[in-house]
Amino acid sequence: MKTERIIKTAFRGLSKNKMRTFFMMVGIVIGIMAITMVISVGLGAEERVMERVKKFGFESIMVFSGGGTQLMGNESEAPTTTLKLSDAEALVSQVSNIIDLSPFSRMPGTVVKYQELSSNPSVQGITPSYISVWDIDVSEGRFISYEDDSRSARVCVIAPTVQKELFGEINPIGEQIRIGDVPFEVIGILQPRGTSPGGGDMDNRIMIPLQTLMRRTANIDYLSGIKVELESIENISNTSIDIKSILRERHKLAEGEPDDFRIITPTEVTQFAEKVSGTFNLFLVLVAGISLIAGGFVITNIMLISVSERKNEIGLRKAVGARSKDIQKQFLIETITVTFIGGILGIVLGFIGAKIISLITDMPASYSWEGILTGIIFSSLVGLIAGMQPAKRASSLDPIEALRS
Repeated sequence: MKTERIIKTAFRGLSKNKMRTFFMMVGIVIGIMAITMVISVGLGAEERVMERVKKFGFESIMVFSGGGTQLMGNESEAPTTTLKLSDAEALVSQVSNIIDLSPFSRMPGTVVKYQELSSNPSVQGITPSYISVWDIDVSEGRFISYEDDSRSARVCVIAPTVQKELFGEINPIGEQIRIGDVPFEVIGILQPRGTSPGGGDMDNRIMIPLQTLMRRTANIDYLSGIKVELESIENISNTSIDIKSILRERHKLAEGEPDDFRIITPTEVTQFAEKVSGTFNLFLVLVAGISLIAGGFVITNIMLISVSERKNEIGLRKAVGARSKDIQKQFLIETITVTFIGGILGIVLGFIGAKIISLITDMPASYSWEGILTGIIFSSLVGLIAGMQPAKRASSLDPIEALRS
């Protein structure tokens, strides 16, 4: 029998039993829809991860005070006082691959007030190099200058979240706020920065001159960390080793004694973020895969029932000349057609679902040909596997016995 005729017969069989075709398709639609949503949301999450790493800077190294393996510094921890401003000066003078750096110190748990309103942002003492090393600028007003830092001026730059919480619609430039008990003049507003690689709100911050924080506000002589800007990323591993060697020597750490600082490279930031999103995506893919397998079993069972119900049809076709392999092809075409169409519907609904999730949760979704191709391949593969047993049973029926049943 010609293939064209077999295909027409298979389509005719599907159209005669619309309800059965519908139930066969539902499982595949749900499974492919879930896979498409997972891939779309997963790709969107990966793009967001890379955006966050880009904010950190691919040609940068972060040095935090205190040892351990935690990716980012934790403001709730007791401060480690081993990292000094002189360490930053030593690094920039001794490591040739460093073109600039930005030392900073934090004041955790500081209450900031404006009139009757209060907030608990991260207060950081920084140097003017912050603006170039972190690749950020002010949206209004001006940034902290070298003169502000050298004379320990009581000026500050606030980020958008702080502006919203303390000032609302009021222009904060020139206004006075109190950081702890010390009055500061707001001289600028930082550009929105979004979320940090560690997931923190980078817009809930107040920047003051580093010397002001050390001498007037917190009365400390140590740093929380140093962001190092490199000339070339190719030597990042050697630069990391050089920084470690210099700091261990300056901190007089004996051989075998653990570091009292930790060095974070962009590679570690990327691996950490991808590990978090990868675990989440793996769980969702497993759930989607299970639903797809369940859909395949449903198709197999329905097709087996269909073979039993259509024995007369199969027997009659064989009696008029249809070969066993023609019957087998017909049933395989029926299952693959159902799962293929179900896959297309699942892809469309998956894209719609990913868009809805993106709108509700602010989690980005990305659409790509990988998602479409994966959906089509998986749905067709499930149709092929699910249809093999029913097709084999249908093709093996004896025409005389089939007509008698």
